[in-house]
Amino acid sequence: MKFAWALALSCFGQTAFPLETLKVQGNHRIPAEKIVAVAGLKIGTMVVKDDFDKGRNRLLATGAFESVGYEFKPSPAKTGFDGVFEVVEVDQLYPYRFEDLPAADDALRAALRKQESILGEQIPATKEVLDRYAAAIQPLVGPNVKVVGKVNTEIPGQMMIVFRPNTPRPQIAEVKFTGNEVLPGTQLVRSLADVAVGTGYSETNFRLLLDASIRPLYEARGRIRVSFPKIAVVSSTMVDGVIVTTTVEEGPSYSLGALKFEGIATRDNDELQKVANIQSSDIANFDDVKSGIDRVLGRFRTRGYLRVAGHVDRTIDDQAHKVDLIARIDPGPQFSMGKLEIVGLDITSEPAIRKIWAIKPGAPFQPDYPDAFLSDIRGQDLFDNLGKTKAESNVDEKSHTVDVKLYFAGAGPEPKKRPGG
Repeated sequence: MKFAWALALSCFGQTAFPLETLKVQGNHRIPAEKIVAVAGLKIGTMVVKDDFDKGRNRLLATGAFESVGYEFKPSPAKTGFDGVFEVVEVDQLYPYRFEDLPAADDALRAALRKQESILGEQIPATKEVLDRYAAAIQPLVGPNVKVVGKVNTEIPGQMMIVFRPNTPRPQIAEVKFTGNEVLPGTQLVRSLADVAVGTGYSETNFRLLLDASIRPLYEARGRIRVSFPKIAVVSSTMVDGVIVTTTVEEGPSYSLGALKFEGIATRDNDELQKVANIQSSDIANFDDVKSGIDRVLGRFRTRGYLRVAGHVDRTIDDQAHKVDLIARIDPGPQFSMGKLEIVGLDITSEPAIRKIWAIKPGAPFQPDYPDAFLSDIRGQDLFDNLGKTKAESNVDEKSHTVDVKLYFAGAGPEPKKRPGG
């Protein structure tokens, strides 16, 4: 009893007792074992409150967490401490790359992996992380180059962190093309100029812009081997900036081969083939391929797989000029309908609306259904003086349920009688 009393008091003081258990709560992307390792607390060691403070500070210093809290208390047997770290991870992560640094990308990335204990190939754009990564890169590039890391938004739809020298880049004033035949130069210039002119020039960044804006144009024509072997840069004589000329090798036209799915039930294959509607022997138009896979992912979402993801791998036969496709689908967890709450209706109207709501608790949740339901209610003119309506869906990632709240404003005292009702 004396030991248990001393242990309880030690939660508020500095008397050391052994750490018996240590758990992590609130993490989603970062494994608990990595978090515990960074915190520096080990099972069986003698700990006091100051050790938990230091562990929290180590975790916050990584820049990977919005907040870190902890709790420790006597274990059930009163022989030591049970501890818990409660973390909130930084929500937005970005891929990172290097630009204009005098060191090989592989060597830079390897150095970062060696010193990084908690993050992977995507990192948060917090000052702590950017400064830590820049400091790890600095010894590899030498003292004459000052490395900085910033979020780059120049590539359409591809926000990423760029580590580069802390010097200004020349601005792109004009873009040109040579070697193109399948697509007219005016189309290429217009597509690239929209995203490139006015941005700072570096070859790495410019090639990413080519891949984002020009390559898809050729892949829509089956020219999947298009390449840009030469990029020439000269100063403009008309304005302050540079003119960038890209040499294009368009390559031969390819057709589509077979489409296979991975990650799905065998019984679903025929249905998803029809949904994708990607025709073998057609010209390899990867705009159509993307649209087809988007339709497949949409079908999964209607069945409650709200976090479904997928990507397409290509197997290229350069002799036959054919491309086989493997669509790898990760359905993720299936979400079901939780509670339905109706706001703004009286005790007569609410049961009538609840009765015609089709998704029962526990059934697969359909994300488009709440808005479609309200649209149908309005279209059928069920209420007099119906004002604004709104649907809110609250997704619970732990229980994989979705609660829905329907808002009605300005509705009449009771719903009209439905035809045939």
